[in-house]
Amino acid sequence: MAGTIGRRAVERGEIAAAVGGAVLLTASWAVVVTRDDVPTAEVRAFVAANGLPGALWPVVWAPVQAGSLVGSLLIVAATATVTRRKRLTAATLLAGQGAYFGAKGVKHLAARARPRELLPVVEVRERATGLGYVSGHSAVAFALATVLASELRGEWRIVPFAIAGVVGFGRVYAGVHLPLDVVGGVGLGLLAGIAARGTLGLGGPGARTTR
Repeated sequence: MAGTIGRRAVERGEIAAAVGGAVLLTASWAVVVTRDDVPTAEVRAFVAANGLPGALWPVVWAPVQAGSLVGSLLIVAATATVTRRKRLTAATLLAGQGAYFGAKGVKHLAARARPRELLPVVEVRERATGLGYVSGHSAVAFALATVLASELRGEWRIVPFAIAGVVGFGRVYAGVHLPLDVVGGVGLGLLAGIAARGTLGLGGPGARTTR
């Protein structure tokens, strides 16, 4: 009975993640492509995060790397070493790479610039090139979190998403993304993670039992 309840909870959670991801990606994309300026509320949120003291950057930098290409591959390697589960490892690889390259495709379609090109005052703490929407780091981090969180129990499920949240915050704080870039990245990441779990047979009834 407990196993059945657990599997149903996973199924409901994955459905919620898929729907939430679609809403976040679609809504943020709609705002970005239909406006030539940055919404006032988004500017305020950016200034609030980007304007925090620079002393915070050394603390935030390390978690932010979880959303990078190299960082995601290290997480895949760690998953393989710790769990020795081939399908879970493959799912983390598929999710991370899917989010990474998916973000590149969305960037070219949305064609939104980086904050330094859209706002008069930006404190840039990390080098970044190319376009802004969506945040690839956020997409990768949330894709990995979506795959891994369902394999954890209790309050531990919060940890991957907490780290992913730091990644998203860190990209705004670093001055390389606007808040809606991160929102779109979160949505894309959730979708990539759910798709990877389903493709590798880890979704729903297979959660925590399929190797």
